[in-house]
Amino acid sequence: MMELINNRGMRDWMIFIKVAEVGNLSRAARELDISISAVSKSLSRLENSIEVTLLRRDSHHLELTGAGQTAYASMKRITSSFQSLLDELRNPDKIIRGSIKFSAPAIVCEFLANKWIWEFTASYPDTKIYLDSRERSDFFSKSLEFDELVFKSGIIESEDLVYRKISPLKLVLCASPKYIRKYGRILHPGDLENHIIVGLHNHGLSGPLTLFRQDESYTISGAVNVHLSSNNLLSVLNLVLEGKGINLMTPAWLATKYLKNNELEIILPEWRVPDLPIYLVWRHRQYYSPLFQRFLSFIEDKWNNRPQIDFLNDD
Repeated sequence: MMELINNRGMRDWMIFIKVAEVGNLSRAARELDISISAVSKSLSRLENSIEVTLLRRDSHHLELTGAGQTAYASMKRITSSFQSLLDELRNPDKIIRGSIKFSAPAIVCEFLANKWIWEFTASYPDTKIYLDSRERSDFFSKSLEFDELVFKSGIIESEDLVYRKISPLKLVLCASPKYIRKYGRILHPGDLENHIIVGLHNHGLSGPLTLFRQDESYTISGAVNVHLSSNNLLSVLNLVLEGKGINLMTPAWLATKYLKNNELEIILPEWRVPDLPIYLVWRHRQYYSPLFQRFLSFIEDKWNNRPQIDFLNDD
């Protein structure tokens, strides 16, 4: 966006935004393709013009002041609107082109989103999609990811964020035939306390689990035998496939292939695991580019029509 802005004041704000995001003058200079001295002069000029200190900095450390945090949040929205205006003026025919970043859990990136995006860019060759893989669940309303598009579970209370609810995540309890042959078949949720569980933490699938069977419910206590807990779902699945233990909350779409190939079995099939709500999330803006609108609908359609094993499609 830098090359689009000739106004010095706007350029100074853009440099400030970049420095605030990367937290380092030299990195900001590299990403903006300007010198470090130019970055430093721009920041000084900006602070002198508004007579407010935005950044506290020395040779080793840089942080936003309270005023800097306020300025960053507001100017991020303003510059985004400015870029959107330029896009609209330069693309009156609503041609789908440009770039966008899509953030999703690592397991979705590895098995689904990478293929979806490849298909999308094949249909729209003037687009570039940045696929960001993550395991973290500590989003907050000001997280930079929301400036683009985020796939996540759970809602953050914020007037700035827009949520589109998509198909929920169906979950299953599963183990390998090898594990079941060795340790026996599980007949009731209470039996799980005598089995080996491979757990998840810091993840949308972590936390206590209550199972339902018609009017009956059973909450699995913290007394279950968890030898290993990971925030990486694929690492858990690989251990389950090797017969090391049971996973209590495997995404049904991920288990489908292994169930069909008899590499996994559903345990306690008459008990239902509650679905996990899933959302596409972004920050509210006045203008949405043709690319954003088309990509949003594309991802929603792909997720809602992902492969599922037949007996789980009961909605």
